[in-house]
Amino acid sequence: MNRACSESFLQVLSFPNSLVTICHVIACFEIPFHIIGAYCIIRKTPERMKNVKLNMLIKHFSTIFMSLSMSLFIIPFMMLPALAGVPLGVFSIIGISIPVQIYLVVTGPAVTGITILALFENRFSLLTENLKWKKIRFVYISLNYLSAFLFFVYPMIQIPDQNIGRSELIASSPCLAELLGSLISSIFIITRNPLSTAVPMFIEMFFIISQVTIITILTYQCLATQKFRMSQTTYQMQNRFVKALSVQFLLFITCLGAPVGLFTFSMLLNDYNQGLNNLCIIGLSLNGSISTLSMMALHQPYREWILGFFKSGKVQQFPERSIATFH
Repeated sequence: MNRACSESFLQVLSFPNSLVTICHVIACFEIPFHIIGAYCIIRKTPERMKNVKLNMLIKHFSTIFMSLSMSLFIIPFMMLPALAGVPLGVFSIIGISIPVQIYLVVTGPAVTGITILALFENRFSLLTENLKWKKIRFVYISLNYLSAFLFFVYPMIQIPDQNIGRSELIASSPCLAELLGSLISSIFIITRNPLSTAVPMFIEMFFIISQVTIITILTYQCLATQKFRMSQTTYQMQNRFVKALSVQFLLFITCLGAPVGLFTFSMLLNDYNQGLNNLCIIGLSLNGSISTLSMMALHQPYREWILGFFKSGKVQQFPERSIATFH
């Protein structure tokens, strides 16, 4: 392993205080947007969108927790290519155990992915004429949520002896003592076998992406089949809503995949750069802000309400044409 903690322009990001400060700034920036997003879903979702409202709210709060886990609650100071880290967030201050924090920070994105899948499935179930699907859909979504909560259980029960693992890590990277100071004793070794952790994570990610892709294709097929059974306006609105969900999912995968990809290359190359590790955590903490802003920008009822508020300084009511129909 490259023993240098950081010898690049990212050296300023290498220290725990730098990561905590930046993450707290991000948290202060994103919380107001999350509140506005929740308000839009609760108060500004039209009556004709009521059957998707609950799923959107679950997805929104899941995104909030995932994002604030990175920027406020947990703030993982990761040390890849070693699967080890120190949590620097509020949960550590109030005494929540490190294994629980690791479980939450890993399963959070998976659960958020399932909430997005549930939104796509909601669209499909309302458009499909397959009665069998309507009967099994609750079981299908429940099993997906179960997989998101359980896929990381095996790695958690394989956690190694902490004293031995910590000693080996410190011996291989002496600069950690300088970076962490008194936090050196808080280093938590997730595993000494990266494959036991990486394989379940990649399987779950592939599982979610493949399902969303298949359901999106099936939804567009349903729209094409029913195109001439509904008005042109209804068809366009349904199509627009599915496109908005697709863009949100692509943004979610991109914001999650870029940092995870860098982590993966760090492990494959056995190269340690603490500044780059912290930059990846900062990138992950921005996922929630991007998700909330894209939701408010892409969904027409929310976008028009916000634009009307800023244009006139007060809330405006918009005509029915701005609201997608959901039968």
